[in-house]
Amino acid sequence: MRRLRQQPTLKNLIIYELQTNPTVMTPSVPFNAPHLFVEEAFDFLKDALQHGAISGDGPNTKFCVEWFAERFGYERALLTPSCTAALEMTALLLDLQPGDEVIVPSYTFVSTANAFALRGVQLQFADSSFDTPNVSIDSILSLVTERTKAIVVVHYAGVPLDLRPLLVTGIPLIEDCAHAIGAFDPYTQRPIGLAGCMSAFSFHQTKNIPIGEGGMLVVNDPQLWERAQIVREKGTNRTRFIEGRDTFYTWHSLGSSYLLSDIDAAFLRASLNHFDEIQEKRSAIWKGYDRDLLVNSLYKKPKLTVSLANAHMYYLKFSSWAIQQSFCDWMKKNSVLVTTHYVPLEESPFIAARETPGGATCPMSRNWHQTLVRLPLFFALTEANQNFVIKCINEFSEHHGFVLQAVLPEHYEGIRLIRNENREAFLHTEEIDPETHGKFMKLHSQTYRVAYHEGNMVGFVGHVDGDFRIACVPSQQRKGLAHFMYSTFLEEYPFVSVRVKRSNVKSWAFFKKLGYKPEPSAFASGEDPLPLILG
Repeated sequence: MRRLRQQPTLKNLIIYELQTNPTVMTPSVPFNAPHLFVEEAFDFLKDALQHGAISGDGPNTKFCVEWFAERFGYERALLTPSCTAALEMTALLLDLQPGDEVIVPSYTFVSTANAFALRGVQLQFADSSFDTPNVSIDSILSLVTERTKAIVVVHYAGVPLDLRPLLVTGIPLIEDCAHAIGAFDPYTQRPIGLAGCMSAFSFHQTKNIPIGEGGMLVVNDPQLWERAQIVREKGTNRTRFIEGRDTFYTWHSLGSSYLLSDIDAAFLRASLNHFDEIQEKRSAIWKGYDRDLLVNSLYKKPKLTVSLANAHMYYLKFSSWAIQQSFCDWMKKNSVLVTTHYVPLEESPFIAARETPGGATCPMSRNWHQTLVRLPLFFALTEANQNFVIKCINEFSEHHGFVLQAVLPEHYEGIRLIRNENREAFLHTEEIDPETHGKFMKLHSQTYRVAYHEGNMVGFVGHVDGDFRIACVPSQQRKGLAHFMYSTFLEEYPFVSVRVKRSNVKSWAFFKKLGYKPEPSAFASGEDPLPLILG
């Protein structure tokens, strides 16, 4: 008699589907691929079912709230269906009215502003900073008026802002921490999200801790805590009723359904059990990009200390919109999905259609929109796939611009030939033979860099005991190579000194354009070569 095959359980079917048939994505390296700890989540889901509490505030919610309190000191936290929902709660809790002004970043996701626009307030858009996409604190302060009832900040890419100048204004401060779970404030060494009166977090599938959709409201102002529980429960006192503090519950204020299902909380609980593993993997990926992407003339790497951020995002800032678009096309052709980011909110159709659009234009926000590109960074990204992404980026950089890299022994001869070709620009104008040059490079190669373009060495830059040297092949002169090598090298070695022979007209002209002038006393004494100074 043939044995009947055991029917698969729903849990096994879902796990099998996720493991063997992941979402079909055209690029071989997607921008994001959320990782769910499915088997653990199903065990926690079973716990919720056994307790008969799947709609919210069940055993999984209780675990997550206690975890955040113990790990990050979020003593008053509420899980919500999304970060958007948490932000909407902050607007309700501040009792904002039409005519009130709320300052928000221009360069952010629409939810940051929409939560407050729903209350009929006048939005004022603050510009981004010059050197990071984070909102400019100075721009925020310039927008403060007597009508300002709230300030909303975003810790973009998980990089903490210095909120101290905003806290002294006394205006309620809301922290949008959608990117920032696990980041620490470098000024206080405290977890992000504890400075403002309230903060909102995201567990969307693109975030460090993804569950699909989910969020959390942290209430730092104890005077708002009781109302926060009412607002979350459709404006009722249901929480007090369940706790036995009230004999019935009814409508007390405006509110909505802002509870996270305990089913979703089961997936969050499973992910939190792997929090350190997730963060360590993301940090390793971030550091891999920062280490292996070649210095180049087309883009800048992000300026941040990864130990104080949370490795939420690795982005590149390109020198122009045209290069940004060219890069995205290049990566797409190589089956790697990279993405740009926000359109400035004050330029959106919604704001443009309003009779009184808020604030002034935000040029830096627009600049970041036209130059920033985000790279794949997610828990399941393999080392092989990341190396492929890096390879594609470096090839683009070398093909479309210049790259600068450390000197290896195989570069010695190329440096010698370029140096001899430009020997009139050096203090010692005679040609150098291979043997002498080889001995010299063995001693000083660590403070030299070589430039490449389309597979060919086109220049070098370096210093010997602080004395600056630079040269490039004649075909690349007047094409920005020397300026690129100079400016990039000075970021690494800002202490170098420049000396130029008085007869070297070409070098004189180059350094003059960079803002150098003769050191007055040396010039007066007839010193040759002549030391140059900036200023």
